[in-house]
Amino acid sequence: MQQVVMLSFTPEQLTTLIDERIAEALAIQSPKTWLTEKEAQTYTGFSQFVLYNARKDGELKASSYNRSVRYHRDDLDAWLISKQK
Repeated sequence: MQQVVMLSFTPEQLTTLIDERIAEALAIQSPKTWLTEKEAQTYTGFSQFVLYNARKDGELKASSYNRSVRYHRDDLDAWLISKQK
C-alpha cells in the first residue's frame, strides 16, 4: 500500500522555495559570462536591432572591440528585469 503525504504551503513559502531551487540549479551550471551578439539575441529573445537601440539609448551596457560586441550576462539580466516594469 502506498502512503500519501500532503504538504501545505502558503503562496509566499512556495515562491521562496521555487526561487531557492532555481538559484541552486543556476549555481550548478557554469554559463559563459560574456556573450556574443548572436548569443545575447538567443538569451534575451530580442533582435539585434532591439539590442543595438538599447545600447545606443544607454539602457544596456556592452563592450566592443573592433566590430565585435560582447554583453555581460549580469547586464543582460538587469536589462531584462528593467523591461518587466
